Amino acid sequence: MKSAQKLAPKPRGVRLVRRGVRHGTLVPTPVAPVRRWDDPAFLAECERRWAADLPLPLGGAVAKALPRFEREIEAALQLFDTVREGTSFEGLLLERLSPRRWEAAGATIDAGDTRELEKVFVHALSKGRRVARDLYAKLSWVAHDERDSSLRIRFSFGSEALLDWQKETRRAPHADALAAEAFPECAAITGTKPLVALVERLIGTEPRFSERIIYNNAPGGGALFHHDDEEHQLGVVFSQLEGETGWFALPKRQLAEFVADFAGSKLAKRAGTPRKALRALDDTTDEELSKLLNSDPKFTHALAAVGTFFHLKAGDSILLPSHGPDDVCWHAVYGLGARPSLAHSYGIFAKRR
Repeated sequence: MKSAQKLAPKPRGVRLVRRGVRHGTLVPTPVAPVRRWDDPAFLAECERRWAADLPLPLGGAVAKALPRFEREIEAALQLFDTVREGTSFEGLLLERLSPRRWEAAGATIDAGDTRELEKVFVHALSKGRRVARDLYAKLSWVAHDERDSSLRIRFSFGSEALLDWQKETRRAPHADALAAEAFPECAAITGTKPLVALVERLIGTEPRFSERIIYNNAPGGGALFHHDDEEHQLGVVFSQLEGETGWFALPKRQLAEFVADFAGSKLAKRAGTPRKALRALDDTTDEELSKLLNSDPKFTHALAAVGTFFHLKAGDSILLPSHGPDDVCWHAVYGLGARPSLAHSYGIFAKRR
């Protein structure tokens, strides 16, 4: 961040390729290491960026915790490699869970979702009694594109179609506990007290880290531009635990200005001004806009030139604020390195609402 960038080493250029599109070599904005979590200047800058819907890259935020979870991180990487080869996710997940705490409840595959590979259901138990039903871990491809072999596992509960996770909070802690038992390296994030304290300071209340997603971003893959403006969700904390990823992250309103500047003849009518572009970004079916956002190297380089591109390495975290439909940090991810990486992404919610 601006107040600490002098402490960061000058970054090298990063070659970006995603789903067959070559964006060339870009120089990322330095991700400065967090020296003192209680530094007044650091905290003031965090608060300023959060209020402005700007990303908060935090160099080495969880780095001290990683050595304790070296085996768990490698085991998670091996799990992804195994399911990528065709092994059932259900069996691998249940092997990680205590039968005294979790009751297997079957697995499904959504034929209408070409990305979904397997959704495994369990019930949470306490003293042999079911205390939370229909918790799940959903394994899916990140993309519909066969050139992208990135995978993700999302932990939630109830009906996705009915948005149960937005409507209730009772089962959320059980879904979080399921993620923590299946992937113990969750504690590298939730157990980093200064990071949790910073999030609490920014949202003004005790946080709950839910709708947890375990990412295995493959080289040449990654998520297209999107946002996480969901009901009751206040932001996202993403932590790179192994490997590396490239990130574009900026406020939606700033992104709309770039879209308006780059809107060609096909886009000009519906996105030729920042105001129009702001509304155009709400249409996820606009193919021309998607091409501009995700497959135009000139657009990509223009974004990087104003400091919106970050290179996250193992131990780094990034916070993404969400204050509303138009006041949210949009972001896109590029898988880097020689092998698929491991990262955790958690939705930030108020523990009580």
